[in-house]
Amino acid sequence: MVMILRIGHHRYVLGYGENTIGRDPESTVVLNDASVSRFHARVAIKDAQAVVEDLQSKNGTFVQNVPITGPTVLVDGDEIEFGHVKSWFIIETSDDPPTTTHL
Repeated sequence: MVMILRIGHHRYVLGYGENTIGRDPESTVVLNDASVSRFHARVAIKDAQAVVEDLQSKNGTFVQNVPITGPTVLVDGDEIEFGHVKSWFIIETSDDPPTTTHL
């Protein structure tokens, strides 16, 4: 099983443990957008579960168009917004057809 954030035409594979999202160049997923804070959010992967948490960002983090106020469990297909940047959380299993990075 592989957990992915899809943003535009890019796929970001999320690793076990903490994955940071923000404008900071050291982030796991770097989003160079003015609506995204340097340290915007994190997605923690543990025991085949993904949990997103906002890191007190200026413009917030939304799951399915609802602002999150604490750790939120993600499910396959969830739409996540970091500031004004939309992404989708995708779980790929070995039974899924292969995907491409050029959607």
